Amino acid sequence: MTARYYFHGDEVGDRTGQYYCAYCDSFVDEKHFSEVSHSGTDKERYDRSVKGWTVLKKNSQGGLHRPNDAHNLFSSIPKPKKPKTGPFSRWLMKQQDRDDPIGDLSKDVQRDKGFPLESSSLEILRNRLIGQFACNEAIQALEEAYEEFKSNNTVRSGLSLALRFDVFRRDDYRCQICGTTASEGARLEVDHKIPVAKGGSDEMSNIWTLCFNCNRGKGTKNL
Repeated sequence: MTARYYFHGDEVGDRTGQYYCAYCDSFVDEKHFSEVSHSGTDKERYDRSVKGWTVLKKNSQGGLHRPNDAHNLFSSIPKPKKPKTGPFSRWLMKQQDRDDPIGDLSKDVQRDKGFPLESSSLEILRNRLIGQFACNEAIQALEEAYEEFKSNNTVRSGLSLALRFDVFRRDDYRCQICGTTASEGARLEVDHKIPVAKGGSDEMSNIWTLCFNCNRGKGTKNL
């Protein structure tokens, strides 16, 4: 006589109201599944049982059976849909091996289960970081990553990404005119004190951090 193979959530044939819990490896009543915390969801464990049974049958390992009409608590629960990932998030995921703040941001985003991967809105993505109390460096890394993505991997203003982040760090991710920061909602930019059009250089002494509003107000004036 072959032994019965139970899926997680299978009702016990001769014990009405009793079900098999694969996490506990025991027969329990239905309320057990809502009262006990397991290491995963019941649907996940049920799916693992199905895969295990498929492997056993494929390898022709006899000695086990399971009725085709077995009643199960979790068989009708649909599999959770994988969140859609937008083009920017797909690009950002590929930057995880970079040795810069954008690479660090990529790793952080992959650990953040609530990050809006499907969104291509910079405002929504920034608000997520601000809502999670991300540091100014992370918020500015998002800004830089977004600009790099939009410009097909070229860095705006002709300055290297490493130099830009050196300037941001030196200036503590703060506008050097009004004092606002990335975490306060400012869009920070690297600006030339003496414009390039008037002979200004890319030396650190001639570049500083300004917010979008202050930079537009400054225009091409020397400061």
